[in-house]
Amino acid sequence: MKNYRQRVTKALELIAKECPRVARFCYWAGTSAISVEELGHRSSYDIDFHTREALHDVRPILAEIRNNLSDRFEILQSPDEFGSGFRGVLRLPDGDRMMIEVLSNFEDVPDYDLTDSTTMPSIKRITLSKYLENKIQCVAERIEARDLADIWAVLDKFPEMGDAAFGHLLKQDALLIAERLLSWTDESVEDDLSAYPDVNPDHAVSIRDLFLRWLDHQKDNT
Repeated sequence: MKNYRQRVTKALELIAKECPRVARFCYWAGTSAISVEELGHRSSYDIDFHTREALHDVRPILAEIRNNLSDRFEILQSPDEFGSGFRGVLRLPDGDRMMIEVLSNFEDVPDYDLTDSTTMPSIKRITLSKYLENKIQCVAERIEARDLADIWAVLDKFPEMGDAAFGHLLKQDALLIAERLLSWTDESVEDDLSAYPDVNPDHAVSIRDLFLRWLDHQKDNT
């Protein structure tokens, strides 16, 4: 985890120095931000930046990166006709590589969902509370066991956020999210997390079971 944190820090330093548009128009999103600055629970394969304003065209950001880091940045996925996002690999000064993704949000991001990064103060990052809300939304929208493991890490370190997690869960379609959760057998969780050696599959399973209990409890009280 120490080496991962160092790689992320080097990438942020390079981006903040050479690509000021990222710090001006985007914030540091996703698990890399929360793992490095809050939880230290696992590594992530990329560093995500999301735009603060809705439907912000990210092509000028890519142009700046290409102009200032042309010999260090390899584009893997180009923006579409609306400039909604791109992905590439950033080569760090020591030769390490880090995946970078910049995406345009579908809605404006309020200031209270962002906080100053301690790793790179010139860049804003997502708050832990918003990260938790997003992760619970992810459980309903996609099938990735890492989301369950991330939620476990939040509630393990900050159990007082359990009430907020319960509230976010109840905002989801109960049938849909129950179907998602029930599709995760212990074996499928372990298999899905095999790419993440620093994650304990039992943690993901415990959140699956906790959420199912919460849904059953809510059903019994309606």
